[in-house]
Amino acid sequence: MAKNLLPGHLYGEKLKTREVTGFQLSEIAYGPGDIVPSHSHELAQFCLVREGAFSEVYGRKTREAKPLMLILRPSGETHAHHFHDTGSRCFVIEIESDWLNRLREHRGILDDSAQFSGGLSVWLAMRLYNEFHRMDEASSLAMEGLMFEIVAEASRHAVKVSLCKPPGWVKHAEEFLKANCFDTLTLDSIAKSIGIDPIHLARVFKRHYGCTIGEYVRKLRIEFACREISLTDNPLTEIAVDAGFYDQSHFSRTFKRMVGLTPSEYRIAFRTR
Repeated sequence: MAKNLLPGHLYGEKLKTREVTGFQLSEIAYGPGDIVPSHSHELAQFCLVREGAFSEVYGRKTREAKPLMLILRPSGETHAHHFHDTGSRCFVIEIESDWLNRLREHRGILDDSAQFSGGLSVWLAMRLYNEFHRMDEASSLAMEGLMFEIVAEASRHAVKVSLCKPPGWVKHAEEFLKANCFDTLTLDSIAKSIGIDPIHLARVFKRHYGCTIGEYVRKLRIEFACREISLTDNPLTEIAVDAGFYDQSHFSRTFKRMVGLTPSEYRIAFRTR
């Protein structure tokens, strides 16, 4: 039977811990090849992958966790980890029940596992990580405000998930977009690749993902740009081209609209630590 861990009890080496009203925060290190057995947590938590990579089995699913991925694990969810050759370092935020009760209508969004790669949610989690290390007289207030924003972003993500199960070909379309998002795509070419009528594809995809195919591709490109900006020193012009934007101003406008910061501001925010 999987062990259910009490608040503050985490596998791995604790590098630093803090307790503030409503949360328990920990920075955890894992060694190369470490294996964490199947377990669950009494409290819901967000986990920001700061460094390294690992495979996580949760329920009947598996996710590949990479740097700058934010993972939402609901209370009681059973999961296990296998860390890759580089090990990993994670920032874990455990959310106490009393704080969750204040969310009222939004509380249910923490009942389902989710993950976020790049974008505003990860940027907010990084700001929370910075406050975790700063810890001055205003940090508790700042961290609570950031948690409200992170939960709001998670709520927007949950609203986009359809209540009914999508047809199997919709998943194939998503996989095709992820594999080819940097290429010049047309609705006809995407539909042809999975054998679906283009108009039907566009309509059903939007129903299940809450956005058009073009918007989804743009999101994938911006998530890639977020990772490159924060993890490399590559010039922004080069990142824009690699992400499929051939116009720097279009890249900057799109990035600002989706992330809330310009590419330069985003890089500065991540380099504060």
